[in-house]
Amino acid sequence: MSMPETKYNAENVPVVYIRYKGVWDMEDLYQQMVDWFRQRKYHFYEKIYKHKHPSPFGIERQYVWAAHRHEDDYLSFHISIYFHTYDAHDVEVLMKDGSTRAFTKGRIWMEFTGKMEYDDEKRWEERAFYYSLRNVYNKYVIKKKKEQLWWDQLWYREIHQLYNLVQQRLKMESEGFEHRYWTGVHR
Repeated sequence: MSMPETKYNAENVPVVYIRYKGVWDMEDLYQQMVDWFRQRKYHFYEKIYKHKHPSPFGIERQYVWAAHRHEDDYLSFHISIYFHTYDAHDVEVLMKDGSTRAFTKGRIWMEFTGKMEYDDEKRWEERAFYYSLRNVYNKYVIKKKKEQLWWDQLWYREIHQLYNLVQQRLKMESEGFEHRYWTGVHR
């Protein structure tokens, strides 16, 4: 018998947005983001890819990505990314070495969301006693660890690093990752 999910089974972190208008290398952005997930050992899924019929202004595409990673037997991190390109069309750009490359010109909207999920394998839901014990464990025993350690790891080490990578690939004005040495130099 499966118990209903309570508020102690998962916690969300705030949503981070990017809105950009200009020229970017879509192939490079796409590949760098996927490589970031692979290097950090996430299970990565592209849930939705929509290519809408071109309008006179350009092409519209939607991507929905989901990734998750098990931190330990009890905790897993989930990151979802939604991005949407508007009025996009390919342009040929002359590079410094004289070659030409295809870039994308248009607008892009990205949303980065994260969630910490506890007991995602539902081991503590086999019996009503385990279910109650899990709620007590989440609410009292690991409360500080959830709020001070795991939440910060997901927010600063995962989502903000990916957010900074996208800013760098888009060559946005904010190119420094402000939380780079937040937990020490050796990470």
